[in-house]
Amino acid sequence: MSEYSEQYPSLLQDEPIRSVAADRYGRSEYVRNLALGLSRFPGPGSLVVGIEGSWGSGKTSLKNMLIEQLAEIPPDKEKEKNIGEKKLSVVEFEPWVYSGSGRLMTLLFNQISRSLLGKLGGTKHAVAKTLKHVTGVEAPISDVVPTLGRLIQGFGDLGEALEPDSQDIKKLSERRDDLKWELNKSATRIIVFIDDLDRLMDDEVTDVMRAVKSVGDLPYMTYVLLYDKDSVTRSLDACCHGKGNEYLEKIVQVPIGLPEPVKEVVLDRLKEELRNIIDDQNAARTSSGSSASPSRLQDIYESCVAPFVNNMRDVNRLINEFSLRYQVLKDDVEFGDLLGITSLEVFNPDLHRWIRTSKNHLCNSEYREQANYNLYNSMTGDKGLKQYLESMPSSNPVAEARDLKAVKSLFPRVSYVVDKVDPVDGMKDQRFSTFWGDRSIFKTEHFNAYFRLVIDNGLFHEDVYKRLLIDDPLNKESLDHEHWKIVSDEYFASRVEKYAKALSAERCTKIMRYCLDLEAQLYSNFIIEYCVSLRVAVALMHAKDSADIWIETILKAIEDSDSPVSMWVAAFFAVEIHNELVSRDHLEANDSIQSYLVDKLTRIISSNVTIGHGFFDAEKWNNNLKLLCNKLKRQDFELPKDLLFGSVIEAYADVIPIVFDNDDDRCTAFNAFHCLVGDDLFVDHVFKVLTQEHDSGSGYITVSPSLKRAVTSELCQSFIDSWKTGVGIGSSDGVNRVAAYELALESGDLDEPVDIPMEQVNVLVDSWRTGKTE
Repeated sequence: MSEYSEQYPSLLQDEPIRSVAADRYGRSEYVRNLALGLSRFPGPGSLVVGIEGSWGSGKTSLKNMLIEQLAEIPPDKEKEKNIGEKKLSVVEFEPWVYSGSGRLMTLLFNQISRSLLGKLGGTKHAVAKTLKHVTGVEAPISDVVPTLGRLIQGFGDLGEALEPDSQDIKKLSERRDDLKWELNKSATRIIVFIDDLDRLMDDEVTDVMRAVKSVGDLPYMTYVLLYDKDSVTRSLDACCHGKGNEYLEKIVQVPIGLPEPVKEVVLDRLKEELRNIIDDQNAARTSSGSSASPSRLQDIYESCVAPFVNNMRDVNRLINEFSLRYQVLKDDVEFGDLLGITSLEVFNPDLHRWIRTSKNHLCNSEYREQANYNLYNSMTGDKGLKQYLESMPSSNPVAEARDLKAVKSLFPRVSYVVDKVDPVDGMKDQRFSTFWGDRSIFKTEHFNAYFRLVIDNGLFHEDVYKRLLIDDPLNKESLDHEHWKIVSDEYFASRVEKYAKALSAERCTKIMRYCLDLEAQLYSNFIIEYCVSLRVAVALMHAKDSADIWIETILKAIEDSDSPVSMWVAAFFAVEIHNELVSRDHLEANDSIQSYLVDKLTRIISSNVTIGHGFFDAEKWNNNLKLLCNKLKRQDFELPKDLLFGSVIEAYADVIPIVFDNDDDRCTAFNAFHCLVGDDLFVDHVFKVLTQEHDSGSGYITVSPSLKRAVTSELCQSFIDSWKTGVGIGSSDGVNRVAAYELALESGDLDEPVDIPMEQVNVLVDSWRTGKTE
C-alpha cells in the first residue's frame, strides 16, 4: 500500500499585526483618527491616554497601527524651527521586559532618551565622531544638535537621577526643571507608548503610574498606556488601600475602550482557520475530514465552540490546540467531535475532566453498526444517566444550561434522556454513520482516542481503510490474511460507503471483485453466517445515492465474478429486485408458499441489507433481475475449498423458488446451488424451501413437480440413510419433509401441491427410525 504525504499545519502565532494594511477587523479609520488626535493635541500640557481592553483583544496591534499612522502624518511646518527636526517623536516602552529589575522609572526615561537619539540618524552621529577625532575632545550631543540634543541629554540625566541608589532629591528636582525648560523651548510633542501594564507585578504597576503622573508630568509629553482595566485596578488596589479605580481615574485623563472586533468577525476568522486546517490535511486525501452530517457539525460548533470564543486570542488558542491534535489523530476521529472536545478542554477544563471520567454513562455502549442497531434502540433506557448529569461541575444555572447543551451535542443518548425525543426526527432506522459519523466520541470504542491521542487496541487507523480502498493494487498477490483482517472488520463496509463517493466506477468495480475473491479464499470456515461482500456491495451502491446506473455497475461486477461468493450475493440482490417488482400486494392469494418465502426473506435479508434505490425504472430492473437469474443458473464459478452450510447458504436456497417462475429454471438454479453444498445439506435445504408446514403443525404441503425434478430418489434415500446412521447433517424437520414428499409421490398426484397430514408423516418416520442402526 502506498503512503500518504503528510501535511503539517503551522501554528497561529499570537503576534500583533504591525500595519493598517494587515487589519482585518475594520479598525483602520478609528486608528487614523486617533493618531491625528494624538499628534495635534493643542498646547504644551501633558496628556495621559489609557487604551483599555481585555487580554487578547488586540491592544498591541492597535499600538503598532497608531505608531505607523503617526509616522505618516505630515508635519506641521509652522511649528518647525530647525530644518530636519520633526516636531513629533514617538517612543515605545515595554516595562514587562524589565519586570523584576527594580528600575522601571529609570529605564522609562532612559528609553525616551535612547529613542530620541536614534531619530538623529547616522549623519549627525558621524558629525559628533568627527569632532572628537579632530579636536581630541568628545563633543556633547547637545553641541551637535542643539534642540533635540538637549532633550536627549535631559531625559538621560533624569533617568540617572531616578536610579534606586540615588538619594539626591535636589538633583532630581533640578534635572526635572531643566528638562521642563528644554521641552517648552523645543515644543516637540513626545508620545510614549507603554504596553502590557497588566503583566507587571502590583508594585511595578504603581511605579509606572507614579513615573507617568509625578516625575513624568512634563510639557508636551503624551503617555499612551495600554492595559486590561480589571487587572491594573486589582494591582493598584493592593498598593492604594483598595482604591485602585479612583487612583487610575486620577492618572488617566482620556480612557478609551478598545474597539474589539464584533463576535461575528471573530467567529468568521475561526471558521476561516478551521477551513485552512481541513484544506491542509486533505490536500492529498479523498475524504473531507468528517463523515458526520453538516447539522451535527453545526450543533457541536454552536454548543461547544461559539459560546467560548470571544476574541482573537481565543481563536489562536483553540486553533493551535486543535491543529496539533488533528495532525496526530486525523481521520481516526470525527473533525467536529474533536473540535468540540478540544474547545471544552481549552475554555471549560472542569467540564472536560468530567466528560473524560464519564465514559460509561455518556456513551452508547450497546450500539454496534454491524448488527444494524439503530440510534433509537441504543439510547433507550435511562440507567441512572439523568441523575448522573446532576454531577456536572457547573457553577451556576446559566453555566449548567450551557454545559448541558454542549454535552448533548456530543452525546446523543444524553439528548434523548433529557429531552425524551429523538435528536434527529425520522432517523430511527438509520445507521449512526449516516448522520453521526463513523468515529464519533459517543461510540465506546472511539471515546478514548479523543483524550489519549491514540486509538484503542483492535481498531484500525482510518488510513488503513483509505489506503486499501484508494491506492492498493488489489491483485492476486494481495489476497492474503492481512487484507482479510481489514475487509472482514466490522467497520469496513461503512468506510467503503464513505470513500467510494469520490472513486471512479472502474475502481469501485475492482473493489467489488476483489472482495468477492478474497472472501472466497479466506472466510474463516465452511459455516457461512455473515457475508462481507454483500455488505460491501450495498455500501458501494449507497455511496452514489443508489443511482440506478451505479447499482447496475456493481451488479455487473457481481455477475461477471467467478467467485463462489458471488452466487449468494447475486441471490440476495435478485430477491431484493424481485420483491420490488412484484410487491406483496400483487401476490396471488392462493400462492401461500411464495408469500411464506417472501416473509422469511424479508426477515433474513431485507431488514439488514437493502438496495434502497429511489427512482424505480421497472424495465431496467427487470433486465437486472434477468442477468442475476441467469447467473444463478450457471455453474462456471470456482468451487469452494470446502462444502458450505450456514444461515447465509440456507437463505440462498430460499431465494430460488421466489425469483424463478418455472420448474426448469428452478431445477437448474438448484443444481448450481448443489455445487456449493453436500448432498445431505442440499436435500435438507431444498425440502425446507419447497415444502410448507401448516401453521397448526398438522401436516405439510408439498410442491411435488418441482421437488421431483430437483431431488432424485437416490439423493432422498441417501439422506434418509445418513439420518438413520447418524452420520448426516440433515435435521429432524428435514426428515419429516422428505417423508411428506415420499407420501405425496405415493398419492400419484404430481401436478398440484399435495397436503400430507402429520399423522402419516410420523408413521413413516417411525418406520424409518425402527430400522435405525444403534
